[in-house]
Amino acid sequence: MQQFLIFCVVGVGTTLVDFGVFNLLTRRSIGWRRIPANIVSVTVAMTWSFLANWFIVFHPDGDAWLERAGRFLVTTTFSAFVLQNAVLHVTSVRWKGPANLALLVVRNVGLAGCLSEDLVSRNTGKALAVSTGLVWNFCWYKFFVYTI
Repeated sequence: MQQFLIFCVVGVGTTLVDFGVFNLLTRRSIGWRRIPANIVSVTVAMTWSFLANWFIVFHPDGDAWLERAGRFLVTTTFSAFVLQNAVLHVTSVRWKGPANLALLVVRNVGLAGCLSEDLVSRNTGKALAVSTGLVWNFCWYKFFVYTI
């Protein structure tokens, strides 16, 4: 349980990097579309994540970092570029219920003047995508990536 909690703390840092880059690229003045921006933001976050999970969370024995990096890349690439983009697409195009609920909450707590509908919609989908990746990644990192 402690390892999972540390993983979640590292994940918060990774998520801040991911969301920061994503929001920078998708803001109106830069204007990137969501999927390309997600690919860039996730790539930056993946680099941080590999190193942080190695040194802070899993502390693997030995020096087989190249093999572990390959496993990490396969696992995280699938999570980030397949699972997360699928969730992002579904919640942006097909199933807008989560974004609509988030917008309702934002309006009801009086933050509609501070948070645009676009910002709330983008980040609701991104949060659901990242949450899906969290569960996937922990299981695969623990039993496949950092174990040889």
